[in-house]
Amino acid sequence: MATNHAQTQLAVGTEDGHIRIFDIVDDGLAYVRCFDRVKSRILSVAWGADDSTVVTGSADGSVRVWGTDGHVETRMTVPKEGADATLVWAVAVLRDGTIVSGDSRGHVVFWDGAMRVVRQDFKALGADVLSLAADRAGHTVYAAGVDPKITQFRLFAGGAEAARIKSGSAAARKWQLTGFRRYHTHDVRALALETSKAVNLLASGGVDAQVTAARARSFPDRAPQRQPCFPPLGSAVSVASAAGLVLQCQGTQLKIWALGQSEPLAPALAEHMESGQAVHVREPPRDLLRIDVKARTALTCSAISASGKFVLASDAEGPKLFHIAGIAPGCQRVRVRRVRCFPPADFVPADSANRGIIQARFTADESRIVMATADAYVSVVDISKCLDGDVTTLVRLCAHRCTDAETAADSMAQSADGVLTLAGRARKQAGGMAALRTIVHMSVSHDDSFVATADSAGTVAVARLDGSQQTVVPRLGRHGQASVTAVGFSRRGHVMLATSDNRVYAWDVNAQRLTAWSQQFSDEHIPRPFREKTCCVAGFAANASEPDCVYAWAENHITRIDLSQAPGPRETLLNIHKRKQIEHEIIEKVVEEKDVARRRLERQLAKRASKQQNASLEPSMQERAARLEKDWEETVVARLREAGIDVRQPNNFRMTQRYQGLMAADFAADDAMVVVERPWIDVAASLPPAYHRRRFGQ
Repeated sequence: MATNHAQTQLAVGTEDGHIRIFDIVDDGLAYVRCFDRVKSRILSVAWGADDSTVVTGSADGSVRVWGTDGHVETRMTVPKEGADATLVWAVAVLRDGTIVSGDSRGHVVFWDGAMRVVRQDFKALGADVLSLAADRAGHTVYAAGVDPKITQFRLFAGGAEAARIKSGSAAARKWQLTGFRRYHTHDVRALALETSKAVNLLASGGVDAQVTAARARSFPDRAPQRQPCFPPLGSAVSVASAAGLVLQCQGTQLKIWALGQSEPLAPALAEHMESGQAVHVREPPRDLLRIDVKARTALTCSAISASGKFVLASDAEGPKLFHIAGIAPGCQRVRVRRVRCFPPADFVPADSANRGIIQARFTADESRIVMATADAYVSVVDISKCLDGDVTTLVRLCAHRCTDAETAADSMAQSADGVLTLAGRARKQAGGMAALRTIVHMSVSHDDSFVATADSAGTVAVARLDGSQQTVVPRLGRHGQASVTAVGFSRRGHVMLATSDNRVYAWDVNAQRLTAWSQQFSDEHIPRPFREKTCCVAGFAANASEPDCVYAWAENHITRIDLSQAPGPRETLLNIHKRKQIEHEIIEKVVEEKDVARRRLERQLAKRASKQQNASLEPSMQERAARLEKDWEETVVARLREAGIDVRQPNNFRMTQRYQGLMAADFAADDAMVVVERPWIDVAASLPPAYHRRRFGQ
C-alpha cells in the first residue's frame, strides 16, 4: 500500500495482480477504481513525484509505470538469476522522477525517469532487498532486506555531493554506495527516513522485533538507539502490592502470577541494592490463574487491584470488570465472576463513539477505578457497591480534550447526562493543543487523592479524584520541548515527572509549582551519565519506608533518587555495582602499596637502631609515619576522584544496571521490589533462522 503525496488517495496492490485506488479524505475509505490486471502478484507500490503515475514491482521481475487512467505506460524488466523470475520487493520514486527498485537478487537499480532505462545497478545486499527509503530531495537512498545490512547511496555531481550544489548544475550525476551498517540480526522489513531541519532520523525495524533509530546525516559512523522489543507499558503489566500478585496482559488473555518467596533479606533495600547480593529462592513464582476474555480485538488495557480482588480489562469496544474470589494463599478454589453492571453507561458522554480504555488504575482502597478513554476522557467510577449491582460515574476530567464546546466551559459543570465534568480552565493554561491526543501515562497518588495523566502531545494534568481541582503542569525541559515519558507519585505526595531528555522533576500538587529540590537541581544539575542514557525513564516506584526517595526505572536500569539531598557531582559514576568494584580495587591497590612503604620504613628504623643512632631521631620517624598515613588517605580519595567517584560529595542517583528488557517495577511491600523483565536474548531464541553470511573458513 502507498498514499499519494497529497494524502488524498491510497493505492493497494493485491495478490491477484490488481491495483485498487481508494479515496481517504474526511477520515473515510471510499473505493474509486481498479487498474488493469496483470498476470503476477503486485509486491510493491509507490506514487510518482507529482501523483500523476503509480509505480509497481511484481513477482514476474517487472517494474511497471501506470497512468491514473489505469493503463500501463511502461514496463521495465529486471534480469533473472537462474530459472526463477526475479521478485521486485520494493520500489521508490525520487523527486526528479528517478525510479529505484530493490529485488530478490540483492540489487538496487536506478532507472531513468524519462527514458525508463537502467542508469545504474548495484549489488547492494547478499540477499533480497525488502525495503527502500529516500529523502525528500532525492539525494540519498537507503536499502535493507533479508541480509540485515542497511546500505546507503548518495547522488554525486562532478565529484561533489548533489545536496551541496545547485540543482541546475550540468555536471554528470552518478549514484555511489557510500556506506553500510548492520543494526539488526534478522530481516529488515521496514525503513523510514526524515531529514528535515527539525528531524534527522533513519528508523528501521524487522524480524528481530527491534526498532532502531540513527542520525541519518552521520550514517554509518554512529551507533543507533535501540527501542526495546517489549516497551514498558503501564497497561500491560501491573502489580497487586498487598497480595503479591502480578497481572500480565497478552492478546485477549490475562495471566495472574503469584510471586515466589525468597530467603530473608537485609532490612534496607538501598543496602541490598548496593551489595548486589544474590537472593536464594525458597518458593518459585506460580502461574495462578488465566482468564480468556471474550473480546473482538486485542486487549488495550488491564489493571489489578491491590488485594487482587478485582481485575479490569478492556478492548476497543469497552472495559470489563471481574471479581475474583479465593485468590488468597491457602484457598483451594478460585472463582472468577464478571461484574455485569460495569461499566456505567455514562462513563463517557452519550455522543462519544469510542468506549475503549487505554489506561486504568484502581485506588488503594479498591473503591474507585480511574480510566482514560480513547477519546481522552479521564473518568472516575465508584465500584464500592458493584457486587450489589451499583456502579456510578463520579466525575469526568477533560483536560486532555480541546473541542470548541469544552473550551467554552471554564469551571465545573453538570453535563447533560448529570455527570460532573471538569474542563476548560486547565486546558486554557496549556495554550494551543492538538485536535487528537492519546493519554499515555497515568498514576494515582498513594493516598487516593490525586490522579496525574500525560498525553501524547506532552500535556500533563493533575486533578483531585473528587473533581474539585484540576491543573495543567507547565511545559518542562529546555524551551519546553521535552515530552513526558513517565508519571508517578512520591510518598510525600509530589508528582514525579521524567522527560525525554532524562531529567526528573517533582511537582507540588498543593502549591501548584515545582518543589524546591526540582527548582534548584532538575534543569542543570542532573548527573550527566544519567541524562545521557539511551533509554528514557519509563516509570517510578516509591517505597513506604523511604518517604524521601523514588526509584526511576527504565528499560535497562533502576536508579534510586533521594529528593532530600543534592544530586551530587555532574560527572560521577552512578552504577553502584561498578562503583563498589572500583572502590574495592583502588583500596586494595593502595593498601598493597602502603604495606610495601611500611616495610621499607621499618627496615630504615631497624638500620638506624643497629648503628646506635641518637634516640632523639625516633620521634621524627614516628611523625613521618603519621604523615604517610594521612597521605595514603588522600591518595585513596584522589584516585577515586580520577575514577569518577567523589567520596566527599553525596552519592545520589545510585543506579543498578543488572536488568534487561524491564517491563515493570513496583513495590509489593516495604523493602520488596517486583521487577518484570523480558530479556531480548529470550526473544531471539524463538526467532526463525537468520541470513547466513559466508565467511572465510566457514
